[in-house]
Amino acid sequence: MKPKVIRAYAQRILASALLLSMHAAGAESLPARTQAQVDEVARAVERYRDFAVAKRDGWRLFGGDEPLMGEHYYAANGPDYVAGQPIDLSRPSNLMYTEIDGKKVLTGVAFIVRLDDDDPLPDGFYGTADRWHVHDFPKAISAALEERPVLNWLAESWLNSTYRNKGDNRGRLAMAHVWVTLPNPDGMFADFNRTLPYLKLGLPASWAQGSSEAAARGLHLATARGCADTVDGALWIATAKPAQARAVRKACAASAASVKAALRSADAKNINAVAERGWNAYQQVWKSTLTAEQRARVDAMVEHGNHGDHSKHGDAHKDHDQHKHH
Repeated sequence: MKPKVIRAYAQRILASALLLSMHAAGAESLPARTQAQVDEVARAVERYRDFAVAKRDGWRLFGGDEPLMGEHYYAANGPDYVAGQPIDLSRPSNLMYTEIDGKKVLTGVAFIVRLDDDDPLPDGFYGTADRWHVHDFPKAISAALEERPVLNWLAESWLNSTYRNKGDNRGRLAMAHVWVTLPNPDGMFADFNRTLPYLKLGLPASWAQGSSEAAARGLHLATARGCADTVDGALWIATAKPAQARAVRKACAASAASVKAALRSADAKNINAVAERGWNAYQQVWKSTLTAEQRARVDAMVEHGNHGDHSKHGDAHKDHDQHKHH
């Protein structure tokens, strides 16, 4: 049997083992109607497991490889969902990929709905399992470009011409992740997937069971671009001074080195403990080095809001027959 064929079979067996291990570990049980909707999403994106197909269909990268999420891709002709509009489950807003063993792996999708200030969270999937978090786009831009007046003027001009001048003030982006192609120990709709850094480092996905988010983030620091993914964009948004940037990068490198050393032990408990300590040590330096104002700029860019609150979903979750998908 040829080596390529052997590798293909091995990858298939490993993928099946991963699925079985995650389900055996107690993956969530969704209501039948919710599961049917998740299955619809999975069927719609199955072909995009092949990254070449996504590229051919015009999906484009924006942003970087976000820790515990991966890269987000959008389609130029993709949907522009706004509050009150039904979501087409066959048309996600984003595809999410991350690189594992040198290959782009489809980890899941994201749906994005634009909201006005007074709009409730979207009625996405049946029931209350889906988790919507909110990015306040205008607020984030203002925070990131506060000390960059030219870029801020350009960004505000774009917002005015694209939305505000057309009477559209829906600048808050409600987002839900759906991990349809990679099991997630925290559930189908969790904000993050703690298994990603384990898989990137060639560790068993089962080692993420019972670990903390801090441990997963510490492990990400030990990946090929771990500190760059974690630090570079945040320092730019914070408008960090050179001395601050040096201190933060040094702390990140030190934490990454401690995790890499622990990886040689092949001991899951020890690795998770060292990774958690490494992340917490890096965070201490981050908080003590940057000012409260600088940290607030970064916080404005990241997810905020009540992630699990479905109290503002309206009545559609109570009688989901009224909530129809195209």
